[in-house]
Amino acid sequence: MVEINWPIFLTQIITFLIALPLVWTLFIKALSNTLKKRDDFIRESIDKIEKDKADIEKMKMEYEKSLKEMEQKSSSALEKAVAEGDKIKSQMTEEAHKEGAKLIDEAKHEIEVEKIRAIESVKDKIAELSIMAAEKVIRKKVGSKEQMGIIKNYLKDIEKRVN
Repeated sequence: MVEINWPIFLTQIITFLIALPLVWTLFIKALSNTLKKRDDFIRESIDKIEKDKADIEKMKMEYEKSLKEMEQKSSSALEKAVAEGDKIKSQMTEEAHKEGAKLIDEAKHEIEVEKIRAIESVKDKIAELSIMAAEKVIRKKVGSKEQMGIIKNYLKDIEKRVN
């Protein structure tokens, strides 16, 4: 059977009872404090990370909002530029039409002036030919007053036929 050696057993129990509070005070309590400090540090780190994450999300939202505002401003500026371009285009087109109409009017006026000059030139030539023909037919010299009268009558006849 098993025999218990009482003096060794009692010595072990007394040693255990003396060593337990000593180990508890020196090692376990210190270990517990270290673990508590570590736990607090981890919680603080997690809280800081969560706070940083919230700050980053907030910054991201502000950035996206700013980006949208810039897109709206650039879109607005582009629309303004297109509208201004269309306005300038219509002004230039209108000016070109006015200038074209002015050039056409000037050309018509020049044509009319040239037509009148040509008619006058033809009248002068006809008058000269008429006088020469009349002198040959009459075979006498006609005075300048008579020549002018004949020319005026002839020109009136020509104008009636032309108009």
